[in-house]
Amino acid sequence: MHHHARSNRRILKTVPGSALRKSAMTAVVGILAVCSTGCHLVSSARHAIPAHRLDPNLFACSRDNLAPLPYAALGQEKPLEHLIGAGDILGVYVFGIFPPTEEETPVQARAQAVNQRYYPPRGTVVGPTTGLPVTVDVNGELDLPLIGRVNVEALSLTQAADKIRQVYLAEGLVKEGRERVTVGLITPRVKRVVVLREDTPDSTVQLVSPQAVNEIHRGSGEVIDLPVYESDVLHALASTGGLPGTDAARELYVIRRSPAVDYRYINEARLQQMADSGNTGVIRIPLAGCPDQPIPFTQQDITLDEGDVVFVPRRNEYFTAGGLLPGSRVPLPRDRDIDVIEAIALANGSAGGPLGTSGDVLGRSGVSFMREPTRVLILRDLPDNRQITIRVDLDRAMKDRKERIRILPDDIVMLQFKPGSAALNGTLSYIPSTFVGLLVRGD
Repeated sequence: MHHHARSNRRILKTVPGSALRKSAMTAVVGILAVCSTGCHLVSSARHAIPAHRLDPNLFACSRDNLAPLPYAALGQEKPLEHLIGAGDILGVYVFGIFPPTEEETPVQARAQAVNQRYYPPRGTVVGPTTGLPVTVDVNGELDLPLIGRVNVEALSLTQAADKIRQVYLAEGLVKEGRERVTVGLITPRVKRVVVLREDTPDSTVQLVSPQAVNEIHRGSGEVIDLPVYESDVLHALASTGGLPGTDAARELYVIRRSPAVDYRYINEARLQQMADSGNTGVIRIPLAGCPDQPIPFTQQDITLDEGDVVFVPRRNEYFTAGGLLPGSRVPLPRDRDIDVIEAIALANGSAGGPLGTSGDVLGRSGVSFMREPTRVLILRDLPDNRQITIRVDLDRAMKDRKERIRILPDDIVMLQFKPGSAALNGTLSYIPSTFVGLLVRGD
């Protein structure tokens, strides 16, 4: 014991008194500062839930497991024969009556409106048909000479020809066995709909940094005519650029034009609530879902009528980085999950995590960063407007997959020191490097 005391006195004599007192004072100040910092770190994480105790499927279906929608479900089923309705332009021919004076059979160009734009021409010619053009009125009737109005609503072309033939025979206007009546389709009725898209209309692909938040954005809108049996979401998307891009959500909305709908200013959350509540005026169409999940819409939902609006919303999915991370708002990938380690790499702009690209933070900061930050606190909002705090241990995350929790939209990710690491770094930051060298060399 006396030997150790003499040894300690020998070491202290080699250190000047003023330097020793100064070092002792800085050490005391450092310990006090570290205690305050450490207490703050402990209090911040005291009520946090360890990440490895949470079920990975607790919050939402993993994006890595999302399955695309069978896109044929966005189109309506087409009947085997065209069924006549209001707005159809038919070619009707009754020998000797309609037309009354022409000996030769009149020939009309039959057209179909495909991928039309606002006020389009009459479509692309797909084949000839006989007869003079007659438009089906709003009541589903044709106005024909000598017999007046004939209702052909919901009849096929063959059934309409038979009905017109029977009416002319019943009136004694044609002789049985010599009648010749034909009905053909010149132009099918169309539904004029509006497609509003908030994704970028430019077809060129631009590569940007994952940290880049594009706040300047321009959407697009088109007014299109869709022929009957093609007036659905599938053909509306195909006519206006295809599926939503990566800057758009994997969903869309069909907003009905109806006097029964109570139109008000609503935000995106309210729009989704209206769709989920069964509101017939707003229909949400998800383009991806969990495997084996039933499709949450019907064929009636994706069938468009006159004046309907197809709305493709922009994707606003970000997480906020804070704490020891550079304060930023970082966009999340659309089609895949990122965990907490990937989120830290994105927030720093490098795969080096909190130490940067090459870890040169250690060289710049002297001894004050001998222990890197390894605690992450995640603030997450729940659907019932409550907030929970999740605690992640990055040391454990390197070995335990359960610790690498998924980052969800609107999460706040804060990188911190553990109390022990903060105490070590804080204490060393107040000890002069020359004094540390003396203790190490034993001079």
